Amino acid sequence: MSTGVRTERAVGVFALVAAVVLFVAAIGSAARRGAGYDLLPLSVAGRLVAAGETGHVYAQDPQFYNLTADSVFRQTSRDAGTAAEPTPFVYPPLIAVMMRAFAGVPFTAISQAWGVLSVLFVFIGLFLTVRLYLPSWNTPLAWAGLLLALCWFEPLLYGFWLGQTTAVMLPIVIGSLALQRRGRDVAAGLLLACAVFIKLTPAVVAAVWLWRGPRRAFVWTVAGVAALWALSIAAAGAPLHEAYVRRVLSIGRVVLVSFNNQSLSAVLGRMQLPHAAWFDWRMYHPGAALAVIHAAILGVIAVSAVVSVARLPRERPERWRPLAEGFALLFMLLAPNIAWTHYFVFLLPVMAIVVAESGGTVAPRIAAAAAFVLCCRPLLAPQDVPYLSTSSLFVSGPAIAALVLWGTLIWIAARTRRDDGSTVVSR
Repeated sequence: MSTGVRTERAVGVFALVAAVVLFVAAIGSAARRGAGYDLLPLSVAGRLVAAGETGHVYAQDPQFYNLTADSVFRQTSRDAGTAAEPTPFVYPPLIAVMMRAFAGVPFTAISQAWGVLSVLFVFIGLFLTVRLYLPSWNTPLAWAGLLLALCWFEPLLYGFWLGQTTAVMLPIVIGSLALQRRGRDVAAGLLLACAVFIKLTPAVVAAVWLWRGPRRAFVWTVAGVAALWALSIAAAGAPLHEAYVRRVLSIGRVVLVSFNNQSLSAVLGRMQLPHAAWFDWRMYHPGAALAVIHAAILGVIAVSAVVSVARLPRERPERWRPLAEGFALLFMLLAPNIAWTHYFVFLLPVMAIVVAESGGTVAPRIAAAAAFVLCCRPLLAPQDVPYLSTSSLFVSGPAIAALVLWGTLIWIAARTRRDDGSTVVSR
């Protein structure tokens, strides 16, 4: 090994160590400041189940999404050792039953432990993303640059401030895609089933498997989800599940224009409602015009994705599968009526796909960089300091980034088809 190579490797390792320290400090600082704001409902739900107060688990204020309006829920939160106003519990009943095991643990201890685990989960998710889509970046210097840039990536920082489960959702979803690449369809389907059970929306990733294969992975996703729901019903009982279904159906019919909701419906809603409405988490019912516009836009982007992928030959999965996965991840973010800022950590694998599939062309890489910047401080205000969010353009930065990446994937698909000289539409 030459002296120059040894020096380069030493510099890379030193830069990587420094970047890891700075990255952990950034996300750790966010976690300490937030003190598990959105993790608290899980602790409260576990305590309620342990106390037999299951009728209060899915308490929800009729007007404001982030409030419970339930004295028992609030008192249980105080019993957990925090004076913070708890947000509602939104997870399946099985999660509440599982949290019963920690009913006697102070919330501060739960929050600290989850913060440490979240750091590990995020590193695993990032590693899987790089290995799957950008293996050439798996070098010390590239990792150092990536981790330093992520110190300003607000979806990631906000997720740690909240104490959210996004940190574990990233490695679960990307891990399922990585397993599928290795031909381990059963494991891929079962792993994705965990994500679908927790958050529902990752089901769109399984739709790619149903459409273009491997269908065995899709079947095992369905089987895994069915098994988890059967276990949940057996463990928690039917009444708690009825309350959960009512909760999901009720919030599925509303529009939230709060600054930290980056869904397409929220972006459209913010154009119609005054600035003050962005900061109170009031639940609005969309008018007919907004509903039609929202459905039309979603229809257009969905059809554009299907057509773009369908025109690439099925027998060359290395050409179409990354693009299909990118479209699925973006649709998972844009389509629901609620997509909080921290969900947009899933833009990272889409950016990796764009860079990897750019074929050396500069324009897609510029688009990926622009999408990244739209999600970074100071352009996107810290989501825990909402009064800094004054511009509709900047407030909706992650949503705009998703649309930019969507258009870029369409361009890449068209260029890929042209370069391959393919005129066959794969059925």
